[in-house]
Amino acid sequence: MLQRVWSWIQNPVGKAGVRPGLVLLYVLAAGWIVAKISDYHVPHFGYTYLIGVGEEPPQGIDWASDRDVVVYRHFRSPGYDAQYYAQIAIDPGLQDPVLAKSIDNLPYRARRILLPWTAYLFGVGQPNWVLNVFALQNLVCWFLLGWLLLRWFPPTDLDRAMRWLGIMLSIGVLFSVFAALVDAPSLLLLALGLKWIETGHPWRATAVLAMGGLAKETNLLGAAGLAPANWKSARGWGMAILQGILVALPFVVWFAILRWRFGDTGGSLAGVRNFSLPFVAFAERWAELASAVVEGNVAWKYLGGGLATHISVTVQAAFLLCWWRWSSAAWRLTVPFAVLALVLGTAVWEGHPGASSRVLLPLLLGFNLLLPKGRRWWALLLLGNLTMFFGPVSLEPRTREIHTVLITNRAEVAEAALPQGELRVDFPRPWHRAESDGDRQWRWSEGDAAIEVFNPYDRPVEVEIRGQWSVHTDRLGQLKQGDTVLWQEHLTRAPTDWRVSGVVLPPGRSELWVTSDQAPAQSNPADPRKLSVRLLKFAVKGRVLD
Repeated sequence: MLQRVWSWIQNPVGKAGVRPGLVLLYVLAAGWIVAKISDYHVPHFGYTYLIGVGEEPPQGIDWASDRDVVVYRHFRSPGYDAQYYAQIAIDPGLQDPVLAKSIDNLPYRARRILLPWTAYLFGVGQPNWVLNVFALQNLVCWFLLGWLLLRWFPPTDLDRAMRWLGIMLSIGVLFSVFAALVDAPSLLLLALGLKWIETGHPWRATAVLAMGGLAKETNLLGAAGLAPANWKSARGWGMAILQGILVALPFVVWFAILRWRFGDTGGSLAGVRNFSLPFVAFAERWAELASAVVEGNVAWKYLGGGLATHISVTVQAAFLLCWWRWSSAAWRLTVPFAVLALVLGTAVWEGHPGASSRVLLPLLLGFNLLLPKGRRWWALLLLGNLTMFFGPVSLEPRTREIHTVLITNRAEVAEAALPQGELRVDFPRPWHRAESDGDRQWRWSEGDAAIEVFNPYDRPVEVEIRGQWSVHTDRLGQLKQGDTVLWQEHLTRAPTDWRVSGVVLPPGRSELWVTSDQAPAQSNPADPRKLSVRLLKFAVKGRVLD
């Protein structure tokens, strides 16, 4: 037994010529993603940070409170797509009438029912468990995809390792994992279908591709991989057409059910901006990126990801359309996505890096499977996998609170006076969300702003408040409690330390106001916000008064 374990450690993929150094590279990538995901765990909220629930839902309905679930809310944000699928995961039978109001377009979102159902089943129907399962499904799929790709890209040489890393660390895959989207799981199902086509199990491939259509409708294009390797075979085409019908059948039936239940409420029109005439939006994207480079109105961290994505997609699509390999199942399965790239609309290309990095992940798979190996192909290999150099750095770090709170004599307070919670500090509008550069956290205000402090005790709390201020245009800053000026100083770009003692906070809610003598101003062309004062290292330390 020990000998088997040692053999597996030495050669985990069972391939001849495995190089330990490259195995370590794969392991480091896996370790990095686990460490990164763990960083998004928030006490009390679990991994629901990844779902991207906005504090300001576009539909104006507080669905989390309505369903009595614990979910992290992103400050001053409308949220992102996963928040809609997460709601469906709590009720995949679509029985709750509130869904039609809290989801932007229920018939459209509900087409992608597979991942909500798997989250519901593995979360055994318990809403808070379901949400955390939904948030982490992509991580599980990342590992399953990585293991499956070892079939084609074992760690035997640097060429294959680059292809494995190019997929696993691509912007599209990482964006899906860290935003709990459907794209990485959909790619896993396509890759699994391809494996079974190549190993002579077309009916297994048919089943998994049919499942893929319920994960994401564009996965149905992968049914082209079931076409016969000999395109002149009439019998092969007959079987392929039957299998293609079976691949589409679950989606068609589910679409009909949704149409019957919800009628034509916009689901059939959803995504009309996702398509355009061939080459139109594709070319417009090139023009948009060129303009952003010249004008410098987009931060390079984001613009770099957008450029890398469009360069890579262009290389991948051009290669697959020019490298005709009908006999290859990988080519047949992925070349429809090259055609899809040419007709995608503005909604898919816009943004940095844009949804195209996720929508066209099958292109990335096909490109890496089909590009010939050898040194003369390395330049093309790097261009086609350019996003792996931007994927890890494009991830936004989890925002942390900029403040700390310490009550020094809490243990001495009579049991009857102890509250259920702790002294709480909130930063409502017009404060912006917390930001970070890795070492520091801060918040900007866009004008005079209140810091709300809630004292849960039944008696006053005397506190010392300290922190740092800075501004991007010089101004006089003040910290006030009511009409009393607690602190005042001329502020500059350099952070200024400050400390105020003897501030008494009565039971309940209090406000401290941060004001300045100048109007908010734009800091730089790449940031459209008008900002006033930046707060760093805010700390509250005090004692409950007798």
